[in-house]
Amino acid sequence: MELSRPGFSVYLTLGYPGPAEALEVLRSLEACVDFYELGLPTRRPKYDGPTVRATHRRAVEAGVEGLEALRLLERGGLGKPFTLMAYLEDYLERPGLRGLLEEAAAAGALCVLLPDLPFDYPEMLEWYVDESLRAGLRPCFFASSRFPHGWLLRYAALRPLYIYLGLQPATGVELPIAVERNVRLARRLVGGSYLLTGFAVRRPETAAALIRAGADAVVVGSAVIRALEEGGVGEARRLACSIYEAVHGAAAGV
Repeated sequence: MELSRPGFSVYLTLGYPGPAEALEVLRSLEACVDFYELGLPTRRPKYDGPTVRATHRRAVEAGVEGLEALRLLERGGLGKPFTLMAYLEDYLERPGLRGLLEEAAAAGALCVLLPDLPFDYPEMLEWYVDESLRAGLRPCFFASSRFPHGWLLRYAALRPLYIYLGLQPATGVELPIAVERNVRLARRLVGGSYLLTGFAVRRPETAAALIRAGADAVVVGSAVIRALEEGGVGEARRLACSIYEAVHGAAAGV
C-alpha cells in the first residue's frame, strides 16, 4: 500500500490519554487525517520533546507499555492506515526486532519507524529492511536535517514507504532553522521517495509551506496533544482539520 500524496498525519502515543479513551480520540480525528503515526509507549522516549514525553509517561503509568499497546487495537480497528514508531533499544532483547515487526504486521501497521536506528544502531539497517519485508511490512526511515547526504541517498535506494525528515532537534521544540530550505534539499536527494516532514509543526501555514517546498506529507503531534489537553477532543479535531485543509490546499495550488 502506498500513502496518499499529499498526506497529513497525526502522531499520538498509543494508550494516551488513557487506555479507555485512546481509540476514541483517534477515531475523532479520522475525517481530518490521511494516516496515523502511533507511538509505542516507552520509559525512554529519548528523541521526543516534553509534550510527547509526557504522553509516554501517562500511558506507561496507566499500564500500557511497548507491544502491550497493540492490544488496544484489538478492541476495534481504525478507519485510516497507520504506521508505528518505536525505539529500537527497547527491543534488542525479547521479543527482539523480529518480534516487534511481526506483532506490528499482525496489528495492521504499514511500517515501524525506529528513530534511534541510524544514530545508535546503523549496523542494523540492512537487517531491519530484510526483517521488515519478511514480516510483510515496508521499511521506513528517520533522518534529521543535519544528516549526511549519503544517508538520504542510501535510504532512497532501499525503496521505503517513507523517509521522515525531522525538521527540529526534538518533537515540539521550535528553533530558528531554515526548514523549507532543508525540505527542498532533501527532496533533491531522495528523488521520488515519499518525504514525510515533522517536528514542531504547529500551524496550518507552516504545513502548507512544507508541502510547497517539496514535502509529500506533514505529521503533527505535540500541537495536537496540547490542543487535546487544553480544549478536549473538539479543539484537537479543529486544529487537525485546519492543517489537513492547508496541506491539501497547498498541493492543489490554493
